[in-house]
Amino acid sequence: KEELDIMGGTIIETESEKLVRQGRAQMIIELGQEDGLEDAVIIERLQKKAGLSLEKAKLYLDQFRKQFV
Repeated sequence: KEELDIMGGTIIETESEKLVRQGRAQMIIELGQEDGLEDAVIIERLQKKAGLSLEKAKLYLDQFRKQFV
């Protein structure tokens, strides 16, 4: 379990929840790149559909982009 500080509150995220969020992010990035979307649009989708912060969305995009290019 990992504690995350979100808007002043603390939540517990299990490893399985973390893996699901990462898988969802990978899918959004892969499909966005296949569709030729700009990074800003992919980041917006990561925030809305995967519930990621702006910082985490940018981090995942940088991390997973290399796998699909």
